[in-house]
Amino acid sequence: MFKLKYLPQYILVILLLILLFLEGWTYYLGTANVTFERLVGSKPYTEIKSLSLRRYKKNEISPHLFTIETDDEKALIDDFTKSCHLKKVTIANLPKEAQKTDKEMVDVIKKSPFIYLSDGYDLISPENGRMCILFRDKTKFYLFINGNL
Repeated sequence: MFKLKYLPQYILVILLLILLFLEGWTYYLGTANVTFERLVGSKPYTEIKSLSLRRYKKNEISPHLFTIETDDEKALIDDFTKSCHLKKVTIANLPKEAQKTDKEMVDVIKKSPFIYLSDGYDLISPENGRMCILFRDKTKFYLFINGNL
């Protein structure tokens, strides 16, 4: 039944199965819904029809940009205002770290009918408060949020 000469092959098969499991788990943890839940602190809201994620190259704030489609604009803004402690600001209040991350995003923010920014945030220690910026273009909402360092 179990031959000792096949032991290295059995070990190799077990290691490959562990590797496949870890690859699948890593993929799952990188999906938009899981990342949203980890960064915002709640599951994606029921008002969200579509959610996608754009990750930026690692820098001092480990930024993420969620693209959100919804039919209920007011409810979505209310949900984010509660979760991220947002307040309405002008483009002059946009943090310099966000401006340095993506120039295309800043152009969209400048054309946005509103900009919401977290009340208080700590870029060095995100567990004390994350920087969230909520804005929109003609069709979609965007949530820019700093991740873990």
